[in-house]
Amino acid sequence: MTVIGTNIASIRAANASSGANATMQTAMERLSTGKRINSSKDDAAGMAIVSSMTSSIRGMSQAVRNANDGISLAQTAEGTLGEVSNMLQRIRELAVQSASGTYSSGDRTNLQAEVTQLTAQIKQSLGDAEFNGVSLFDTAAGGSGISLSIQVGSKASQTVTMSIGNLDTSSFDAVDAVDAVDAVDAVDAVPEEAMDGDGLYTVKEGDDYIGTDYTATAADEANGGEDGGAGVTEGDEFTLEAGDKIYLTDGTVTTTGVDAVEAVDAVEAVEASAGLDVTSADNATAALGIVDTFLTNLNTVRAGIGAAQSRLSSVVTNLTNNVTSLTDARSRIEDADFSTETAALAKAQILSQASTAMLAQANQSKQSVLQLLQ
Repeated sequence: MTVIGTNIASIRAANASSGANATMQTAMERLSTGKRINSSKDDAAGMAIVSSMTSSIRGMSQAVRNANDGISLAQTAEGTLGEVSNMLQRIRELAVQSASGTYSSGDRTNLQAEVTQLTAQIKQSLGDAEFNGVSLFDTAAGGSGISLSIQVGSKASQTVTMSIGNLDTSSFDAVDAVDAVDAVDAVDAVPEEAMDGDGLYTVKEGDDYIGTDYTATAADEANGGEDGGAGVTEGDEFTLEAGDKIYLTDGTVTTTGVDAVEAVDAVEAVEASAGLDVTSADNATAALGIVDTFLTNLNTVRAGIGAAQSRLSSVVTNLTNNVTSLTDARSRIEDADFSTETAALAKAQILSQASTAMLAQANQSKQSVLQLLQ
């Protein structure tokens, strides 16, 4: 059927041209960005997965940097402790030297001069050691050490705690002996209670007064502490008859309260210690024990730091592997396959050109209908 109102061939050619152009634009976009998913319309589910993977990858990448910072901190602490250990070994060497009876007091004084300087440097090294403003060591007596939490994962719960034990340097100093003190519980104060007798009628002790009425003002109960005794309050009156007697105390009676006493913890006896002193053979021997004890504690702390450093190194390796795997998985979902997209672009270009040519042919074919009217 020959018609001129509707050109089906032209419509089909136009639709084919539009489709080819859309495919060509998509291929060009993917080739220019390198990504298969550029918006949610490309792959809604894929975009959600990619977004989640990106969060994990970026979080773990930062965790790798955190762990490396932790390793750097551990290396800084280890370096400080290594030098402190060397100084302690030198002090121990001097103590062994001083403990020998072949040295005079003058020789030991010279040895002590070096010990004093090394001791001061040990305290300064431990006290000043820090990483990015964070103190690395706790040298206070009875201290709990340093505890650092390092974020090593993309989730809040993924942390590694690095603990650096206490390095108490108080044993280096001389200490006087202290006697033991028992614990004392707190005692509350009892307030003073004063009974003022100003204005009362005075009756001398031992005198009898007959035939006269007297009025007494009492600041407290009179005779109230005896069986059958009658109480008298302030403002009451009573009459003395012949033969009756009343005994009054001095005008003012004050009870002194107990002073408050704060609770005192028990203090254990502390023996005297010369600290790191090598001015005598006995003190040098004692100094050896102090140095050995401190070295044992220092080695324990160094072992803990080394273990934490080893753990953080494993964390870095594991996180790096995870980041690599996730990045590879994200790439397979998100990135464009250039071979596929290049082929799609070439095909779309050919189809676009062909559909445009066919559209021209379809429009031209209607011109032949006019010949029927001639």
